[in-house]
Amino acid sequence: MRNRRLVLLFTVVVFSAFLMTFQSTRGPFKPLIALSTPLYRLEKVLNGLWDSVRAPLLYYSGLEDENRRLREEVGRYRMQLQEYERIELENRRLARLLRIKRTAPEFVTAARVISSGIRQWPEMIVIDKGSSDGVGKDMAVRTPEGLVGKVAEVTSGFSRVLLVTDVNFSVSVRLQGARTEGILSGRGDGMCILKYISRDEQVEPGEILVTSGLDGLFPEGIPAGRVVRVDRGDELFLRIEVQPFIKATKIEEVMVFSNGTKTYDRSR
Repeated sequence: MRNRRLVLLFTVVVFSAFLMTFQSTRGPFKPLIALSTPLYRLEKVLNGLWDSVRAPLLYYSGLEDENRRLREEVGRYRMQLQEYERIELENRRLARLLRIKRTAPEFVTAARVISSGIRQWPEMIVIDKGSSDGVGKDMAVRTPEGLVGKVAEVTSGFSRVLLVTDVNFSVSVRLQGARTEGILSGRGDGMCILKYISRDEQVEPGEILVTSGLDGLFPEGIPAGRVVRVDRGDELFLRIEVQPFIKATKIEEVMVFSNGTKTYDRSR
């Protein structure tokens, strides 16, 4: 027991001497400062880890915002491009109408289609020009692609056009190559039939039909359709199926011509 006390006393004396020596050389011993140093270092390490984790999150968050902005910008550019393409196509159509107008002395007016496919029977479209613009009943209506039909009803401000595909429509035509003449009539289903062509005639799919002008209603030379099927059958005449050059739902602008001859562009 006594030895333990002596050892404890010796330890206290040695520690006191060490502490006095340390204070004399480095100043007073401050336990809180000694403890704060490793804590400060630990805080610094943790802050560094947090910055390394937060930096990618901020980076990717910025990328998402940038991508959203770029998508919106691309969407605006795409809409502008679509509008430019629409205007360019419209300008091309109008330029073709103008070229035909310059070579067509019977040209009356150009018109826009304001309604198409409004009823299945009869097959008609409505245009935004009428009697006040010089449009009259039975005038020929066409596009640069070909024959559309004829004016069936007229008011001062608009007109109804009977389409070439209607069963009540007929026009005198000829085969462009062979010059064989016949009557083109609508079938009521978007197609036409060529009538009164003798079985002795040689007609092949792919041949083009143009108006002959012999009916006194339609100018000569307007493309009317293309032969798609020929059936000789057992009758006196060939049964010829024709695909017209126009499609009612895709017509936007048309031209109206008075009754006359040679209104079609001869350069074609």
